[in-house]
Amino acid sequence: MQISRERSQGRDCRSLMAMVMVLLADSPLAAQTAPTWEELEARQARIASIDLSIGDVFDPSLPKENHWLGRAANFLHIETREQVVRREILFHVGETVNARLIHETERNLRTFRFLKDALIEPQVDETGAVHAMVHTRDAWTLKGSAGFTQVGGQRSFGFSVHESNLLGFGKDLILAHEKTPERSIDTVQYLDRQILGTQWTLDSRYQALSDGKTRFLELTKPYRGLETPWSMTFRASSSDSIESVYNLEQTAYTFPSRQESVLAEGSMATTVMDGRALRLGGGVDLKQSNYGPIQTLAAGSLPVPWLRDRLLRGVHASWSLFEDQFRTYRNLAGMTHSEDFNLGWEAKISAGSYLKSLGSDVDSPFFQIDVSKGWAPEASSLLLLRTKAAARHESDGWQDASLNLSFTAYHQGFRSQTQAAYVQLDAVHRPVPEAFLYLGGMDGMRGYGNHLLLGDRRWMTSLEERINTSYNWLGILQLGFVVYADGGAIRRLDTGRWSRTYVDVGGGLRLGNLKSSIGRVFLLTVAFPLVREPGTEHHQFIVGDLVKF
Repeated sequence: MQISRERSQGRDCRSLMAMVMVLLADSPLAAQTAPTWEELEARQARIASIDLSIGDVFDPSLPKENHWLGRAANFLHIETREQVVRREILFHVGETVNARLIHETERNLRTFRFLKDALIEPQVDETGAVHAMVHTRDAWTLKGSAGFTQVGGQRSFGFSVHESNLLGFGKDLILAHEKTPERSIDTVQYLDRQILGTQWTLDSRYQALSDGKTRFLELTKPYRGLETPWSMTFRASSSDSIESVYNLEQTAYTFPSRQESVLAEGSMATTVMDGRALRLGGGVDLKQSNYGPIQTLAAGSLPVPWLRDRLLRGVHASWSLFEDQFRTYRNLAGMTHSEDFNLGWEAKISAGSYLKSLGSDVDSPFFQIDVSKGWAPEASSLLLLRTKAAARHESDGWQDASLNLSFTAYHQGFRSQTQAAYVQLDAVHRPVPEAFLYLGGMDGMRGYGNHLLLGDRRWMTSLEERINTSYNWLGILQLGFVVYADGGAIRRLDTGRWSRTYVDVGGGLRLGNLKSSIGRVFLLTVAFPLVREPGTEHHQFIVGDLVKF
């Protein structure tokens, strides 16, 4: 018997009727006659009750999950508390059915790491009353892990304890240790998306690095739906570390870096109509950058990084557009999980200026642009476009300028196969060190080492054929395969000219975590470079859960 918790609002007989309707919904006749939310909205039907069914991690009604391991996991797992789910419901009993609010609620619930999936079904009883049946399935949330990742010939390992549904209240707590090629990192992170039972989110993180430390604190009230009237964000962060600049897979320069920033901004919806929201806002920006002396290592002909200490204080205004045209897919980027993509326009434009009158070192106007759009030429295809740009201007010209354009295409010609293509174009001008462009394994060229080349212009493309099989192990892991090819080039900083076009091919296993809330995929593949330089390794093993597109 499925372990779940169902509570209705109202009389016992209505609760029994709702349960019967859930069972009948599985029959072919019910599948043909059950109305959709859009049809109920057209009838101006009202919601009589909102009933919750919170399923445990393993479903014993499924033969592949009815085993001792699943039963033990369900026994140890603390189920999500009902009030956590109810706080995310955007509609209320007695209201006229609004299909968009119901689908928004489903999407919001699916973004929680402690839920595997969420679905809201309409059930109409014999009196014509409409009951909203909210079905969620818990993910396994307590994860004690030891991880190993190898990309571009460099290895990272670590271990962590991560609880993403602390005591069933939906809170995230992470304790972790990681060793990367650059440094060791000890992390404590706490995330609460319903702080004190409100719609506010608290995100905090402290990291002790072998070469410094980082601190991050954010309190925000996000837009949880199209009709959310306003949003507010307060964010503060600081970091102290030894930064490195690489070239030809070698460390070229190192230098101490201290970064601090504070942001306070808000916006409000000025127009909400026909699935579209226009929002206006503004805020205050504070940034400080300080750098220590540069140490030269294997720099060769690579120019010395352009570093400048800065204290920046300013204000900005913002305009944004949001169109609600979401569509749900499965097995595109992840495996065995509903994936929500917006086909509408999402755009935000911010413009402002750092001002000496506010304590800034310089008067420096700046702007940021972020635009995305999706298209579905047919039911089995999806196209996604995103572009981001940012820059600020001082007396000696533009700096901290960046432009990114990416295009992703998916096609599912057969049920178990997904063809995926990705193109990325990047450009920077006098960037901060954290924004330098590299070509190599970590950036998507999987047959090469990390930090192969450094430059200011870059293009990369990837093609993948992903195959999912029906085989799964104990309802925990699903087997899949992938073959891929990557290509790319970069305009080098040391020569000022474009590099050769590098190409690699590879393939291997894709293992889908069936109990993950985000369709996480673990990759075990090998990639071979087709264009090789002296010293380039014959192949690279890629181990980990990094999925770029």
